[in-house]
Amino acid sequence: MTWKQTNGLAGVGLLQSQEEWTQRNNILSSTISQLINDNINADVQNGLDVGCQAGDPADMLARQTSLTWQGVDPKIEGEAFSRNGIRLFHGAADRIPFPDSSFDCVVLANVYEHIFPELYTASLLEIKRVMKSGGILVGQLPNPYFLIESHSRLPIMGWLPYRLQKVYWRLTPVPWEHDFYVVTIKDLRSRAESLGFNTVMVRNFNYPAEVIPQSLRWAAQLFAPVMKIMPWAWQFVFRKPAE
Repeated sequence: MTWKQTNGLAGVGLLQSQEEWTQRNNILSSTISQLINDNINADVQNGLDVGCQAGDPADMLARQTSLTWQGVDPKIEGEAFSRNGIRLFHGAADRIPFPDSSFDCVVLANVYEHIFPELYTASLLEIKRVMKSGGILVGQLPNPYFLIESHSRLPIMGWLPYRLQKVYWRLTPVPWEHDFYVVTIKDLRSRAESLGFNTVMVRNFNYPAEVIPQSLRWAAQLFAPVMKIMPWAWQFVFRKPAE
């Protein structure tokens, strides 16, 4: 689960305060954990967080589910450990350093849009490879066409061609570089199903008001009906068929 941190401008304009950011992470982990708990089989044991960063998301998943977690992230060198001792490894969605059928659950939360488009298929096949029969893939995908694009905090960023996005990015208040691609849940679901996954559920997802920057809460209330149709993000559960 990728949860980027804000900088010294936190709480200014379109950026969340530290309290809002913490609330956002708590809500993300609790909703993903609930999807896992509602859909895992009774005898599950192992979970993998793809795009785990320093391991904080995996720590939160471990507190809210019964699984034993591990994580992979391309920025990890060799082997590392989260604050709570969860093992983390160098890897990516298309290069997972584990044997076949290792995990009952794989989490891909706010990660798929950061994968190079030419690696979408390879990544889903690699995830499927390390999943046990009947295992689940659970995650979240931000809506690139949401009015305020979630990575840049800029209006209509996701509606622009990729080259113009790079130019427009110069105006962003966030401290990280442009590193996402425009992809929707329709594409993810279609690709996953074509590769043999079964769709368990897909749902629209919007964060509650306490996560939204104070300066934008009026707009969130105003556009609440629209957000039911054009949500902030989508959450999903796919299952690897039992063999």
